[in-house]
Amino acid sequence: MIFTKVLEIYQKEHICLYCLGRLFSLLGTDTTNKRRGDALLLSLTMENHSEYLSGINEERINAIENLKILAECARYNSAQEVLKKEGIGFDIENEDVKCYLCKDIYSNLEMYVEKAKKKIEGFEFDTFLVGCSPSSSIVNREDRFKSMLNIIEAESFKSHFNREVGKLLSEEFDKPAEFTYPDITFIFSIGEEEFEINLLIRSIFIFGRYKKLIRGIPQTHWICYNCNGKGCNECDHTGKRYETSVEELINPKFIEASNATESKFHGAGREDIDVKMLGDGRPFVLELIEPNIRTLNLSRLKQSVNEINKDKIEISDLRYSTKKEVISMKEKAENTKKEYFALVRSEIGITIEDFQIKLQKLKDLLEEEKIDQRTPTRVSHRRADKIRNKRIYNISGKYRNQTEFEFKIETQGGTYIKELISGDNGRTSPSFSEIIGLPLKCESLDVLNIDY
Repeated sequence: MIFTKVLEIYQKEHICLYCLGRLFSLLGTDTTNKRRGDALLLSLTMENHSEYLSGINEERINAIENLKILAECARYNSAQEVLKKEGIGFDIENEDVKCYLCKDIYSNLEMYVEKAKKKIEGFEFDTFLVGCSPSSSIVNREDRFKSMLNIIEAESFKSHFNREVGKLLSEEFDKPAEFTYPDITFIFSIGEEEFEINLLIRSIFIFGRYKKLIRGIPQTHWICYNCNGKGCNECDHTGKRYETSVEELINPKFIEASNATESKFHGAGREDIDVKMLGDGRPFVLELIEPNIRTLNLSRLKQSVNEINKDKIEISDLRYSTKKEVISMKEKAENTKKEYFALVRSEIGITIEDFQIKLQKLKDLLEEEKIDQRTPTRVSHRRADKIRNKRIYNISGKYRNQTEFEFKIETQGGTYIKELISGDNGRTSPSFSEIIGLPLKCESLDVLNIDY
């Protein structure tokens, strides 16, 4: 049955050994498609040679016809040598005919390997993967051919190409293929006569913590709302709403060290521009996009960033991370416990005795309870207007004078502390102002700790 189909294939078109074996790839194991193709043609040649030597007239004629198909259409050398040995003539019309299915791509894989080697020059990587995108003409031609001959045991062009080129590149680089998270993926765009290679370079992820030691800078780059980053009089033609950010103070040294094209800053939540980030710092993951260099001296980078930005920011706890941790960090941010220090002023003065009474009332009503926070007025123009339920874990306070108090507040991540204190005209309830019965305002706020 298979031999009949092989002969039928070559009566229609010439295909290479790679493609012949690929058409029957699901039959037999522990071999390559090329060896499978050669085995099919060699077996056919031997069978028909035997028929020619021992058969009767009709069988001998049929054997000769089959051997000629193998010699002329398959261009199979063993069949050609058999016919020569037996003194039987054959005629090959076109010596340079290409494989009908792959156009001799599989016979010239070294060309793809060499171009891939040049493409990757200057890049550091430990693992790689090969992918390809054959043109529609290659795919459609093969689909029609398999359908016409009712071939259902074939391996796809893409699968075969990826594996064979992957094996060759693995030998060249002396590096393993990685199917889950490769450092670099080669994508071959294959046409009938030419091809291109694009690289997908896996980002480097660096975990760390940052302290923000001054007020007045945001966590990430903010473009100017007026010009959308193009530069205008309002932003002094910088395209930015603020002169710098935590992100912009950290990233440049990492981009330079890795020779990355750009970076993304992923924080475990964020503090307001006028809020300091103290304690052990806020967790973040820095994503370096399309890096040429993957092995970084994190200790030296930490020292360099901290020296340049002394008294502004400080980074610590640097280590390699993953995209999975970025996702996890974002998901956990809402439930992470955070501790704040707030300096609060009142429009109406109270005695220390009144303060102690009101502080106890705060603790009784808020600790281990949930509050309802509607999106604050100050951010409602850029955030969805919805009600968030947040838990307050612990409150402690200190009396400074009649109108000035200190509070340490431990809350669930995502709680708006300024509004928890002021009430934001009833958008947060209950609030410190509501419970104490005084109009309160948060004068300054520091983040002291983030559990992670």
